[in-house]
This record gives sequence, structure tokens and C-alpha cells, in this order.
Amino acid sequence: MCEKQIGFSLIELIAVLIITSIIFIYIGDNLGQRGLELQTARDDVVAGLFYTQQVAMARQSATNPIQFVSDGVSTVDVQENGASVTGDPYPLTLPVGFSLPAATLTYDKLGRTTGTALALTGSGSSVVITIESSGYAH
Repeated sequence: MCEKQIGFSLIELIAVLIITSIIFIYIGDNLGQRGLELQTARDDVVAGLFYTQQVAMARQSATNPIQFVSDGVSTVDVQENGASVTGDPYPLTLPVGFSLPAATLTYDKLGRTTGTALALTGSGSSVVITIESSGYAH
């Protein structure tokens, strides 16, 4: 009498595990890299917003407000009187494939600006950067 085999053979289980591992490594690597790039771009924008606020408070110039300017494509800049502030890394170009909507935020000598939200998009995902009227960005 022939007994029926129940379950999978060891070779079948190993083959399935190897194929599943390869798929997870490929998907995990791509998703992790995209998430890291998005987080890095977000951190660059938030750092630019904080830098703009700090420059505005340090200069205490009511006649020449400091501005954070996004060109609507992939460049952000810190400007005074329409020109980049000297001695800083701006204009800053976002990584390839990332964009921020066109916006100009003007900071007063107390570091305040207009409260708004900017959506940073790229690599098939997006993140919203919120700027409070106090100038705090998160």
C-alpha cells in the first residue's frame, strides 16, 4: 500500500525561502532608499527654514526682510533684497526627482512668518512640512 505524502519536501521549502528572500531584499532595499532620500530632502528644507529664521533674527532688519524662496521645481534659497545671503550653502538643490511647490516666506526680525504647509514630493511619495506663524517648522 502506498502512503500519501502530506506537506512539502525539504527541497521545495528551501526553494520557496530562497525566492522569497530575494524578493524581500529587492523590495526592502528600494523602499528603504526612497524613504531615506525623502527624509534627507525634508531635513534639508526644514534646516533651510530654520536658517532663514535665524538670519532674520540676527539681522533685525525691518527694511530688508529675509526670505525663504522655493522656485517650484527643486531649488530653495535664503534671500535678502532678492539676492542669496552670502556665506551660506544656498541656493540648495534638492535631490533629483524631488520638488517643492513655489513659495516665498518672509521672516520678520522676531523670526515670524506666515503659517503655511509645503508638500515635498518625490520617489512616488510625499511629506508635508508645516510652518507655524511663529516660524517653527516641522
